[in-house]
Amino acid sequence: MSKIDWLSEEVIKEYKAGNSERRVLLQTLKAALLQKSKDKGELTEADEIAVLKNELKQRQQARVDYEAGGRSDLVEKVDIEIAEIKKMLPEEMSNEDIERVVGEVFEASEDKSFGSIMKQSMARLQGKADGGVVSGIVKKLSS
Repeated sequence: MSKIDWLSEEVIKEYKAGNSERRVLLQTLKAALLQKSKDKGELTEADEIAVLKNELKQRQQARVDYEAGGRSDLVEKVDIEIAEIKKMLPEEMSNEDIERVVGEVFEASEDKSFGSIMKQSMARLQGKADGGVVSGIVKKLSS
């Protein structure tokens, strides 16, 4: 079942349950996925994950902005949204596992440049690791 279909079912459940906050979040995520499918056509699971990760990053940035502005009410709201989106994403690998994969890529690669190692590592990790974490590990290995 695609994420769009799953979200459609969840929106109906939340509407019936009267949970408007979660329903609005789910509708927003569904709209983002529908827009991507309109732009690209049929979405793969990787495409769906990329859209959800983008939505997650937007909320994480908003959280930083809300904290800086002293808006604890909005920080609390966005924390709930972040947790909800994280539940929809595949579980991320541990730092040790990421280091192992990046190390394997580094050893097997002819081109030891940062960009090359990042590209190969992210291709192998496919949505199971945060790019920032991978970047830090690649920088550590490259130095």
